[in-house]
Amino acid sequence: MNLTKYSGYALFFTGVLHTMIGVILGWPTLIEMHDSGWFSATMTNGEMNFKREAIIWFLLTGAFWITFGLALQTMIKQGLKVPSQLGWSFIFLGTVAAYIMPVSGAYLFIIQGGLIVLSRSKTPHTSTAI
Repeated sequence: MNLTKYSGYALFFTGVLHTMIGVILGWPTLIEMHDSGWFSATMTNGEMNFKREAIIWFLLTGAFWITFGLALQTMIKQGLKVPSQLGWSFIFLGTVAAYIMPVSGAYLFIIQGGLIVLSRSKTPHTSTAI
């Protein structure tokens, strides 16, 4: 069974969930930024406002996962085999994030990475040497 068949969609939905949580929890900060007129809204009184910077990076990360997930799913549909390095990277980064933030969605990356690695280990390897 190809466990990575829907990996792109899984990453897409992880990004959607991340973005929704960011909008809900960051709404007051986003309203402040809107009231500031958006341009250079992460600066207040000439200094970086970490809370505003954090919500922008939180939302950009969600948007990146959405974009990466859709691109990955398109490549899978075109016959691309998801490389095991992606799975190992998800496992590593998810583990680090879960260790630092145990109450988070980092476990989704560990699970998805594990599914990619398991799927790749069951796929027969073929040589593509010229």
